[in-house]
Amino acid sequence: MEQIKTVCVEQLRANLSAHLREVRRGTRILVFDGNMVIAELREPVASHEVPEPADPVVAEWLREGLVTLPSRKKTPLPPSPVHLDNGIAQRLLDEDRGAERS
Repeated sequence: MEQIKTVCVEQLRANLSAHLREVRRGTRILVFDGNMVIAELREPVASHEVPEPADPVVAEWLREGLVTLPSRKKTPLPPSPVHLDNGIAQRLLDEDRGAERS
């Protein structure tokens, strides 16, 4: 199971080498500024070969450099460490919309 750790910007700055060692061991680190996640540190994922797309339009866009294919397979995200009470998003939207009307 992947370990998730949270640190603030000041902690990251003060102990960057130690945090990077943890990342090398597989820990995912969420960096907070105040109460907002602003960055995520994790190990890079190895890339793999992706087959030529069957769609000729996409193949043309690839040749022209207009798009790039994913560099890794899609993997499920781990559960979020952030948990909110039921209905909080709607309440915040209602508050925000009410403030705009005033």
